[in-house]
Parts: sequence; C-alpha cells; structure tokens
Amino acid sequence: MVAAISPEFIWPDLAYEARAKVLAAIPEYARIDVDYWKAKYTKGSDVRAVAAECGIMTLRELEITDMANDATTILENIKNKEWTSEEVTLAFGKRACIAHQMTSCLADIFLEEGLARARELDAYYTKTGKLVGPLHGLPFSIKEHYRMKGHVSTVSILARLNSPPEPAHSSLNQLLYDAGAVFYVRTNMPQSGMQLETNSFWGETTNPWNTALTPGGSSAYMTPECNTQRVPRESQAVPVMPGNDGLIGSNGPLGRSLRDVHLFMNVVLGTQPWLREQSLVPLPWRKPTLALANRRLRIGIIQHDGVVLPQPPTRRALNAMIQALRKDGRFELVDFAPLNHAQGIKLAHQLYYTDAGATFRAAMKKGAEPLLPLSEWVISLPQIHKHSILEYWELVACRDAFRAAYLEHFNSYNVDAILCPTTYGPAAPLGTSSTWSYTCIWNLLDYPGASFPTGLVANPAVDVKDAPREFMSEDDRYVTEIYDPALVSNAPLGLQLVGRRFHEENLMYILGEISTLLPLQA
Repeated sequence: MVAAISPEFIWPDLAYEARAKVLAAIPEYARIDVDYWKAKYTKGSDVRAVAAECGIMTLRELEITDMANDATTILENIKNKEWTSEEVTLAFGKRACIAHQMTSCLADIFLEEGLARARELDAYYTKTGKLVGPLHGLPFSIKEHYRMKGHVSTVSILARLNSPPEPAHSSLNQLLYDAGAVFYVRTNMPQSGMQLETNSFWGETTNPWNTALTPGGSSAYMTPECNTQRVPRESQAVPVMPGNDGLIGSNGPLGRSLRDVHLFMNVVLGTQPWLREQSLVPLPWRKPTLALANRRLRIGIIQHDGVVLPQPPTRRALNAMIQALRKDGRFELVDFAPLNHAQGIKLAHQLYYTDAGATFRAAMKKGAEPLLPLSEWVISLPQIHKHSILEYWELVACRDAFRAAYLEHFNSYNVDAILCPTTYGPAAPLGTSSTWSYTCIWNLLDYPGASFPTGLVANPAVDVKDAPREFMSEDDRYVTEIYDPALVSNAPLGLQLVGRRFHEENLMYILGEISTLLPLQA
C-alpha cells in the first residue's frame, strides 16, 4: 500500500514552467489574491464560497453558474435570448479560473478562444434566428487527454508536453463542437490517466468541499455520470498501452442533472457516430423498455464486495438509500452476492498492464518525470507481470470466461440493476486512494455504471471508526486503518447503479425513478 501522505516531489523545470503557463493564461479580470484566500481557507476547508466572496463575479454571473442551473436550463435561456453564449462562457470561465487558483484543477486555459467562439455563435443566432445545433453556446470543460485542435494532449505525461498541437479534434470533440459546444478550459487528470486521484506534473488537484481530500480521478466523484462503450472513445492522443484491448476505456458525461446525461447521449448517439468510428456498436439512444414493464423495478444490493468493507460514511449512505427504496412501492430489493470479485479485480489489474508497466515507465524516464506513489503502486501489484503473447491470449480467455459466468450469475437474480458503493468511502485524503475494487470490476465486465450524489455528507459525529474486526483482505485492512472521521468531514457521499451491457437507457430510467427520492435526509 502507499503512504498515507504523498511527499512533495521535485519535478523537472519543464513541469513548473507548464504550471506557470496555465496560471499566466488566466485573464487579469479572473485573478484572485491566492495567498489571501488560501490563508482564509486553510487546507481542509470548503472553498466553494470563494467565487461569491472574491468580488470578481457579478451577481448575474453567479446566477448563471449556480448549481441549480443545469446544462438544459442554460441552453433554454440561450435559446430564449435571456442569456448570450458570450456572457455564459465568461461566467463559467471566471468561475473555472477561480476554482483553479484554489484547487489546481486545470491543465489548459484558453478563455479568450472560447469567448471568440461564443461571440460567433451569438452573431449567427442574431443574424439567422437559428441555432447551430442542440448544444448551441454551451461551455464544455474537457479532460486534457481528449485531442483538441490547436492544443497539445499529454495524457498527463511530461514527455509529451513539447509535442506538436493536435491538427484536428478527436471524433467526440468534433461532434460536440458541431453541435454548438464552446471549449474554454481543459481539466487536469492523473499521471498517465490511471489513478483514483488527480495528480500529475500539472499539479495536485484538491476537492473544493474539503481541500485535504482528493476530488477523485481520472474524472471526479459524486456527479451524475454514465460511462458507456457506445460513445466515441477515439480520443486519447497517445494510449499508455497502444494495441492493448484487453480492457477498453469508455466515455461518458459528467453532468449536473440526469436530464443533462440524457441530453448528451441523445446528441452524441443521434449523429450515428458508429458510421465514423469502427469500434462503436451501432445502437441509437432508445426508449427504455422498463418504462413499459408494468411491474416493480428489481434492484440487487451489494453491501460489500467481499474484498473491502466500505468505510462508515458510505455504509450509512447506502443503508439510507436502501431504506428509502424499501418504503417505495416502485422497487423490489434483493441481496446480490458478488461473484468472485477478488479474482476479477486481480484479472482487471493484469489486463490494465500486460507489459508490467514497461511502456508507462519508459514514458516517465523519457521526461525525467518522477513516478508518483499511486502510479508506482498500480504497476507494482503482485499479480502484474510482463506477458508473452500466449499469456495475453490466456488472460483474454479468462476475461471472457469471467464475463460469461457473471452474466449467468446476474441473470440468476433476475435483477434490473445493481446498487452498490462507487468506491470504498467518501473522497479520500490526498495520496491514499489505492483500492479500485468497486470500479474496476465493472470495467472488467463491461457493464455500464452511473454514479450519483445522495445528498448526504460525511459526519464525524455519526461516522465513527469501526470496532476491531477480522479483515477480508489486506486492502480491507488498509482502508479501515486509514479512515479518519475528522479528515473526511463534509465530503459528499455518492453511490452507483450498475446495469446490463448496452442497456444504458434502462439504467438511466431506473436512476430517474431513484432520483425522485433524492436528496436523502440525514
């Protein structure tokens, strides 16, 4: 396991220059006195109020960026000419710059480029009375590894920083752009993209709810999210393991609401992206069959995976969700026994790094980049070693056998979806997230998952440490020992819903029904 606190690393000068360049790209009107605000909100504070308190955002800009306004609302207001794309982009740009100065969340800031695009869209709408597409004028923050025309994509690998700018957008970025999206920032991601924390040569990103905690990685914790193999994934500038298709990554939106997820899926799949990317399954966004089932929705419950017992806050959130579902006549709950998750987790890690991390290590060496502890951990697990082609074939055969057995197991419970933890606990203290059991198992199975916030937060007064018990694994021991109720105070608590492969519509339908019970009451 990794140390509970990551040491400060000495990075090559190129890394510090890259960070300085990002900060220099912040317009003067979006700069704050970082020393003042970090002195006021010391490490471990909730810094979300800084945007309203710092004085650089107008009341209208705070209204536009308020979390109560989802993407669907913003698009409606642009269409109704209550807001312009330019003022929406400026508002989100300011807020993103403030967030970066407090949490180091960005790897690329190009607000003026975004504003120029927004002005073009506004002018087109004024002249023609038509929108360019269903996402007309909507600002999008994009992860740094998605290829973007005119920008360098590093996958958070320092050796790629001096690569030439991308000549074209990735297929997904081009699709969003054509629909009217406005790009203005790109977000930080873990070193090489394979960690549960966002730390790289761009900097270590902290959680705005509690800056002593991680926001997660490689995306984020506790926002409505759905990942699927049906969305274009031809996006990485350089895969860490070219040609390795033992486990294939997937794409999906992080949104403020469930209807935003539907919006994204409808827009993306409505363009028939499988006609331009051969790896995609040709499935449009369909109506959920469960909406016409005329029966209760049957939900399987995984309290723990037999490998790691979730920490007390997550168990409390899961139990509160279970109690709310049991009181609602639309749902039928059954206990779902996880099938050989310990075996599946080991298999997943082997498939992630079939060359034992040699490609990754070579990229780090090329850029004289220090290997972060969480990176070292994931490529040094006992089950990971370099595989011959025959051994790789055997791994893939084991993967397929595991998937077949799990499908039979899933069918034996006759469930529509599985409710379980998203991870072992709330957002973790920085440098400690080294257990992937509740996420990588679904990656191995290629099942779609949707993470969602419960509305509850970690509370040291009720989420006390467990009494001594027998541990299920060394990971279980580690997760239990690092848990400190005071450190995770105020961290939002989320869960995930997992469905059948290629049945994302039904998964979203079930989550829509569950969402009527949210937020949960403490």
